[in-house]
Amino acid sequence: MTEAAMTRPVSFACPKCKRSLRSAENTLNCGECGRTYPILGGIPDFLSGDLQANLAPVHGGTSSTTTIGRMARQMDFFAPIYESRLFVSLLLGLSGVRGDRYGFTGRIASFHSQTLMGIAGSVLDVACGPATYSRRIASPSREVYGIDISLGMLRQGRAYIERDKLQGVCLARARVEELPFENAVFAGAVCSGSLHLFADTVLSLREIARTLKAGAPLSVQTFVAGKTVINRFVQGHSLVHTFQLDELRQDLAEAGFEGFQPELDGIVLTFRARKAPPPT
Repeated sequence: MTEAAMTRPVSFACPKCKRSLRSAENTLNCGECGRTYPILGGIPDFLSGDLQANLAPVHGGTSSTTTIGRMARQMDFFAPIYESRLFVSLLLGLSGVRGDRYGFTGRIASFHSQTLMGIAGSVLDVACGPATYSRRIASPSREVYGIDISLGMLRQGRAYIERDKLQGVCLARARVEELPFENAVFAGAVCSGSLHLFADTVLSLREIARTLKAGAPLSVQTFVAGKTVINRFVQGHSLVHTFQLDELRQDLAEAGFEGFQPELDGIVLTFRARKAPPPT
Protein backbone atom coordinates (compact mmCIF):
# COMPACT_ATOMS: atom_id res chain seq x y z
CA MET A 1 0.00 0.00 0.00
CA THR A 2 1.70 3.16 -1.19
CA GLU A 3 1.44 6.59 0.35
CA ALA A 4 0.06 7.88 -2.93
CA ALA A 5 -2.74 5.33 -2.86
CA MET A 6 -3.73 5.78 0.76
CA THR A 7 -4.97 8.74 2.73
CA ARG A 8 -3.64 9.18 6.26
CA PRO A 9 -4.40 5.99 8.25
CA VAL A 10 -6.93 6.19 11.06
CA SER A 11 -5.56 6.08 14.60
CA PHE A 12 -7.30 4.32 17.45
CA ALA A 13 -8.95 6.51 20.10
CA CYS A 14 -10.10 5.81 23.63
CA PRO A 15 -13.59 4.26 23.33
CA LYS A 16 -14.64 6.05 26.53
CA CYS A 17 -13.53 9.65 25.97
CA LYS A 18 -12.69 9.47 22.22
CA ARG A 19 -9.29 11.09 22.73
CA SER A 20 -6.14 9.96 20.94
CA LEU A 21 -4.01 7.20 22.44
CA ARG A 22 -0.28 6.94 23.06
CA SER A 23 1.52 3.76 22.07
CA ALA A 24 3.72 1.94 24.58
CA GLU A 25 5.10 -1.58 24.67
CA ASN A 26 2.08 -3.84 24.09
CA THR A 27 -0.40 -1.18 25.29
CA LEU A 28 -2.34 1.87 24.14
CA ASN A 29 -2.70 4.56 26.80
CA CYS A 30 -5.17 7.43 27.12
CA GLY A 31 -3.62 10.60 28.49
CA GLU A 32 -7.06 12.13 29.07
CA CYS A 33 -8.84 9.55 31.24
CA GLY A 34 -5.88 7.35 32.20
CA ARG A 35 -7.22 4.10 30.78
CA THR A 36 -4.83 1.50 29.39
CA TYR A 37 -5.67 -1.02 26.70
CA PRO A 38 -3.53 -4.11 26.02
CA ILE A 39 -2.36 -5.24 22.60
CA LEU A 40 -2.70 -9.03 22.41
CA GLY A 41 -0.83 -10.65 19.56
CA GLY A 42 -1.07 -7.50 17.49
CA ILE A 43 -4.77 -6.96 18.30
CA PRO A 44 -5.70 -3.93 20.46
CA ASP A 45 -8.20 -5.05 23.10
CA PHE A 46 -10.65 -2.32 24.14
CA LEU A 47 -13.09 -4.74 25.80
CA SER A 48 -11.31 -6.93 28.36
CA GLY A 49 -11.26 -4.22 31.04
CA ASP A 50 -15.03 -3.78 30.82
CA LEU A 51 -15.64 -7.52 31.07
CA GLN A 52 -13.42 -7.77 34.13
CA ALA A 53 -15.18 -4.81 35.75
CA ASN A 54 -18.61 -6.40 35.01
CA LEU A 55 -20.21 -3.08 34.09
CA ALA A 56 -23.94 -2.37 34.00
CA PRO A 57 -26.00 -2.57 30.78
CA VAL A 58 -24.98 -0.15 28.04
CA HIS A 59 -28.43 1.16 27.18
CA GLY A 60 -31.02 -0.23 29.55
CA GLY A 61 -31.54 -3.40 27.49
CA THR A 62 -30.05 -6.86 27.39
CA SER A 63 -26.54 -5.70 26.46
CA SER A 64 -24.56 -6.07 29.68
CA THR A 65 -20.91 -7.01 29.77
CA THR A 66 -22.00 -10.39 31.12
CA THR A 67 -24.12 -10.98 28.02
CA ILE A 68 -21.37 -9.67 25.75
CA GLY A 69 -18.83 -11.92 27.45
CA ARG A 70 -21.05 -14.97 27.00
CA MET A 71 -21.64 -14.18 23.33
CA ALA A 72 -17.91 -13.59 22.79
CA ARG A 73 -17.09 -17.00 24.28
CA GLN A 74 -19.62 -18.66 21.99
CA MET A 75 -18.08 -16.94 18.97
CA ASP A 76 -14.59 -17.94 20.17
CA PHE A 77 -15.73 -21.58 20.02
CA PHE A 78 -16.99 -21.30 16.43
CA ALA A 79 -14.05 -19.25 15.11
CA PRO A 80 -11.99 -22.16 13.68
CA ILE A 81 -14.95 -23.52 11.67
CA TYR A 82 -16.80 -20.26 10.96
CA GLU A 83 -15.78 -20.18 7.30
CA SER A 84 -15.92 -23.94 6.74
CA ARG A 85 -18.25 -25.28 4.04
CA LEU A 86 -20.14 -27.53 6.49
CA PHE A 87 -20.80 -24.85 9.11
CA VAL A 88 -21.88 -22.16 6.68
CA SER A 89 -24.05 -24.55 4.65
CA LEU A 90 -25.82 -25.67 7.83
CA LEU A 91 -26.36 -22.10 9.02
CA LEU A 92 -27.64 -20.95 5.65
CA GLY A 93 -29.89 -24.00 5.34
CA LEU A 94 -31.53 -23.32 8.70
CA SER A 95 -32.00 -19.71 7.59
CA GLY A 96 -33.74 -20.78 4.41
CA VAL A 97 -30.97 -19.38 2.22
CA ARG A 98 -30.18 -21.18 -1.01
CA GLY A 99 -26.67 -21.61 -2.29
CA ASP A 100 -23.40 -22.79 -0.81
CA ARG A 101 -20.89 -20.99 1.33
CA TYR A 102 -18.99 -19.59 -1.63
CA GLY A 103 -22.07 -18.33 -3.44
CA PHE A 104 -23.53 -16.57 -0.41
CA THR A 105 -20.26 -15.05 0.80
CA GLY A 106 -19.45 -13.95 -2.72
CA ARG A 107 -22.84 -12.27 -3.15
CA ILE A 108 -22.49 -10.32 0.08
CA ALA A 109 -18.89 -9.36 -0.70
CA SER A 110 -20.02 -8.16 -4.14
CA PHE A 111 -22.82 -6.10 -2.56
CA HIS A 112 -20.36 -4.42 -0.18
CA SER A 113 -17.87 -3.81 -2.99
CA GLN A 114 -20.53 -2.18 -5.14
CA THR A 115 -21.61 0.04 -2.24
CA LEU A 116 -17.99 1.09 -1.68
CA MET A 117 -17.19 1.55 -5.36
CA GLY A 118 -14.98 4.59 -5.78
CA ILE A 119 -14.42 4.88 -2.01
CA ALA A 120 -10.75 5.24 -1.03
CA GLY A 121 -9.23 5.76 2.37
CA SER A 122 -10.38 4.02 5.56
CA VAL A 123 -13.46 1.84 5.95
CA LEU A 124 -14.99 0.38 9.12
CA ASP A 125 -16.11 -3.27 9.32
CA VAL A 126 -18.40 -3.73 12.33
CA ALA A 127 -18.59 -7.19 13.93
CA CYS A 128 -16.09 -8.44 11.36
CA GLY A 129 -15.71 -11.98 12.71
CA PRO A 130 -12.57 -13.59 11.22
CA ALA A 131 -12.26 -10.64 8.81
CA THR A 132 -14.44 -12.50 6.29
CA TYR A 133 -15.37 -9.34 4.40
CA SER A 134 -12.55 -7.09 5.60
CA ARG A 135 -10.16 -9.31 3.64
CA ARG A 136 -12.33 -9.04 0.53
CA ILE A 137 -12.95 -5.30 0.45
CA ALA A 138 -9.43 -4.13 1.36
CA SER A 139 -7.46 -2.83 -1.59
CA PRO A 140 -4.32 -0.79 -2.36
CA SER A 141 -6.45 2.34 -2.00
CA ARG A 142 -8.67 1.20 0.88
CA GLU A 143 -7.67 0.27 4.43
CA VAL A 144 -10.21 -1.66 6.50
CA TYR A 145 -10.56 -1.52 10.29
CA GLY A 146 -12.44 -4.55 11.60
CA ILE A 147 -13.85 -4.70 15.13
CA ASP A 148 -15.47 -7.61 16.93
CA ILE A 149 -16.18 -8.70 20.52
CA SER A 150 -14.67 -12.18 19.96
CA LEU A 151 -10.93 -12.40 20.42
CA GLY A 152 -11.05 -15.90 18.95
CA MET A 153 -12.64 -14.61 15.75
CA LEU A 154 -10.10 -11.80 15.48
CA ARG A 155 -7.16 -14.15 16.03
CA GLN A 156 -8.53 -16.44 13.34
CA GLY A 157 -8.89 -13.46 11.02
CA ARG A 158 -5.33 -12.39 11.73
CA ALA A 159 -4.15 -15.91 10.90
CA TYR A 160 -5.97 -15.74 7.54
CA ILE A 161 -4.47 -12.33 6.83
CA GLU A 162 -0.96 -13.59 7.57
CA ARG A 163 -1.54 -16.79 5.59
CA ASP A 164 -2.65 -14.84 2.51
CA LYS A 165 -0.03 -12.10 3.02
CA LEU A 166 -2.70 -9.42 2.89
CA GLN A 167 -2.16 -5.75 3.66
CA GLY A 168 -4.56 -3.00 4.59
CA VAL A 169 -6.59 -4.82 7.27
CA CYS A 170 -6.34 -3.80 10.94
CA LEU A 171 -8.29 -5.71 13.62
CA ALA A 172 -9.28 -4.69 17.15
CA ARG A 173 -11.51 -6.03 19.91
CA ALA A 174 -14.28 -3.57 20.70
CA ARG A 175 -18.05 -3.32 20.85
CA VAL A 176 -20.20 -1.35 18.50
CA GLU A 177 -21.69 0.77 21.29
CA GLU A 178 -18.23 2.23 22.05
CA LEU A 179 -16.10 2.33 18.92
CA PRO A 180 -12.42 3.18 19.49
CA PHE A 181 -12.26 5.93 16.88
CA GLU A 182 -12.61 9.71 16.70
CA ASN A 183 -15.50 11.44 14.93
CA ALA A 184 -15.90 11.45 11.14
CA VAL A 185 -12.80 9.45 10.23
CA PHE A 186 -14.21 6.74 7.93
CA ALA A 187 -15.16 7.01 4.25
CA GLY A 188 -17.57 4.07 4.54
CA ALA A 189 -18.71 1.18 6.75
CA VAL A 190 -19.97 -2.38 6.38
CA CYS A 191 -21.75 -4.69 8.81
CA SER A 192 -22.52 -8.32 7.91
CA GLY A 193 -24.65 -10.85 9.76
CA SER A 194 -24.76 -9.02 13.07
CA LEU A 195 -27.09 -6.00 13.14
CA HIS A 196 -29.85 -8.27 14.47
CA LEU A 197 -27.60 -9.18 17.44
CA PHE A 198 -27.07 -5.63 18.69
CA ALA A 199 -29.08 -4.93 21.83
CA ASP A 200 -29.96 -1.37 20.82
CA THR A 201 -30.14 -0.89 17.05
CA VAL A 202 -30.41 2.90 17.11
CA LEU A 203 -27.57 3.31 19.60
CA SER A 204 -25.34 1.03 17.52
CA LEU A 205 -26.17 2.77 14.24
CA ARG A 206 -25.69 6.18 15.84
CA GLU A 207 -22.21 5.19 17.03
CA ILE A 208 -21.32 3.94 13.55
CA ALA A 209 -22.61 7.22 12.10
CA ARG A 210 -20.45 9.18 14.55
CA THR A 211 -17.31 7.70 13.01
CA LEU A 212 -18.40 8.30 9.40
CA LYS A 213 -17.83 11.35 7.25
CA ALA A 214 -20.94 13.11 5.93
CA GLY A 215 -22.30 11.27 2.90
CA ALA A 216 -20.28 8.12 3.63
CA PRO A 217 -22.06 4.88 2.63
CA LEU A 218 -23.15 2.12 5.01
CA SER A 219 -23.54 -1.41 3.60
CA VAL A 220 -25.35 -4.02 5.73
CA GLN A 221 -26.46 -7.65 5.53
CA THR A 222 -28.97 -8.83 8.14
CA PHE A 223 -32.25 -10.78 8.34
CA VAL A 224 -35.95 -9.95 8.37
CA ALA A 225 -38.86 -11.86 9.86
CA GLY A 226 -39.81 -15.06 8.07
CA LYS A 227 -40.96 -18.67 8.44
CA THR A 228 -37.64 -20.49 8.74
CA VAL A 229 -36.18 -22.78 11.40
CA ILE A 230 -33.99 -20.01 12.75
CA ASN A 231 -36.81 -17.47 12.70
CA ARG A 232 -39.08 -19.78 14.69
CA PHE A 233 -36.29 -20.32 17.18
CA VAL A 234 -35.31 -16.69 17.65
CA GLN A 235 -38.71 -15.00 17.62
CA GLY A 236 -39.19 -13.70 21.12
CA HIS A 237 -35.54 -14.37 22.00
CA SER A 238 -34.12 -11.30 23.71
CA LEU A 239 -30.69 -11.56 22.08
CA VAL A 240 -31.78 -11.77 18.43
CA HIS A 241 -33.99 -9.32 16.56
CA THR A 242 -35.80 -9.85 13.26
CA PHE A 243 -36.45 -6.58 11.49
CA GLN A 244 -39.41 -5.12 9.67
CA LEU A 245 -38.43 -2.77 6.85
CA ASP A 246 -40.40 0.21 8.15
CA GLU A 247 -38.86 -0.24 11.59
CA LEU A 248 -35.36 -0.36 10.15
CA ARG A 249 -35.99 2.71 7.98
CA GLN A 250 -37.06 4.62 11.10
CA ASP A 251 -34.07 3.39 13.12
CA LEU A 252 -31.67 4.52 10.41
CA ALA A 253 -33.25 7.97 10.20
CA GLU A 254 -33.11 8.36 13.97
CA ALA A 255 -29.44 7.37 13.95
CA GLY A 256 -28.52 9.94 11.30
CA PHE A 257 -28.70 8.01 8.02
CA GLU A 258 -30.65 8.68 4.85
CA GLY A 259 -31.19 7.06 1.45
CA PHE A 260 -32.30 3.63 2.72
CA GLN A 261 -32.12 1.15 -0.19
CA PRO A 262 -33.17 -2.38 0.85
CA GLU A 263 -32.86 -5.57 -1.22
CA LEU A 264 -34.61 -8.77 -0.07
CA ASP A 265 -33.72 -12.37 -0.91
CA GLY A 266 -35.98 -14.56 1.23
CA ILE A 267 -35.23 -13.54 4.80
CA VAL A 268 -31.81 -12.14 3.84
CA LEU A 269 -31.82 -8.36 3.79
CA THR A 270 -29.03 -6.30 2.31
CA PHE A 271 -29.33 -2.55 2.32
CA ARG A 272 -27.44 0.63 1.66
CA ALA A 273 -27.74 3.98 3.36
CA ARG A 274 -25.51 7.01 3.79
CA LYS A 275 -24.69 9.32 6.63
CA ALA A 276 -26.90 12.39 6.40
CA PRO A 277 -25.20 15.79 6.30
CA PRO A 278 -25.36 17.85 9.48
CA PRO A 279 -28.49 20.00 9.82
CA THR A 280 -28.07 23.57 8.62
